[in-house]
Amino acid sequence: MGTILLATDGSEYARRAAREAIDLAEERDATLHVICVVDERRFDDPALSSAELATIYAEDHAVLSVDEVVGMAADRPVDVEGDTRHGVPDEIILECADEVDADTIVIGEHGDHEEHFSGVGRRVTDGTDRDVMIVEAHPKS
Repeated sequence: MGTILLATDGSEYARRAAREAIDLAEERDATLHVICVVDERRFDDPALSSAELATIYAEDHAVLSVDEVVGMAADRPVDVEGDTRHGVPDEIILECADEVDADTIVIGEHGDHEEHFSGVGRRVTDGTDRDVMIVEAHPKS
């Protein structure tokens, strides 16, 4: 029994990655860990009420993004655990991969992120010896 870590942000690209991660977890009889990171560079200790509202929205979005993946796997024989955290996405993804001893990290090629997830995926790939699966935004036919 292994462990798959899926990094999600709720985007259509992350949903495609979620489907791949669920399939992989089922195929390997692995636990699927889902992480959504609220980027502290955009949403950190707010000083203004509009910033507080943006942070609350980002936190709610992160929870919904994780819950969406849990729901996608509900009718599959896959154990799913979800978490949301604050931090720099690639750093938190790597920390979480270490914590859960992930065999594979799955990330969408792009995302709903100021900096495309491809940059996050590249830094995650560069920062680990674990297998990293970058799910293409538009799979080749």
